[in-house]
Amino acid sequence: MSGINWTSIIIIINNYFHDLATGLLLSSAVILWVLGRRAEQGGALERLALARAYPTLVRFARGAFAWIILGGIPRTIFFTRYEWDPAVVNGIIPALMVKHVFMVTVIIIGAIMWRRMAKVARAEVEGSDD
Repeated sequence: MSGINWTSIIIIINNYFHDLATGLLLSSAVILWVLGRRAEQGGALERLALARAYPTLVRFARGAFAWIILGGIPRTIFFTRYEWDPAVVNGIIPALMVKHVFMVTVIIIGAIMWRRMAKVARAEVEGSDD
């Protein structure tokens, strides 16, 4: 067991969860957007669904965002060794570039969706306390 490179295992797992966190951030934004659109167009049940889901979606989004920031630190530190060098050796630099452009785009789209729908959701949550 002494031949196991635990640093490599930890960094690879971190990078995997970092990618998952990006997807979770976008997923929570999409769910919020769908519920927000339905609340805008629907009745009391749709607004109630948004009011109930909003706090949970916020927790998921905050957790995902925190992991993106915190998990991004070791990912950045070890980027050359665990992502760039293997991409060079395997000739997949364009794929690595597309992946990272896609991930940044996902984060930007997720943030825009959150900003737009958070106003609707907060108004519904505040209105549901009546």
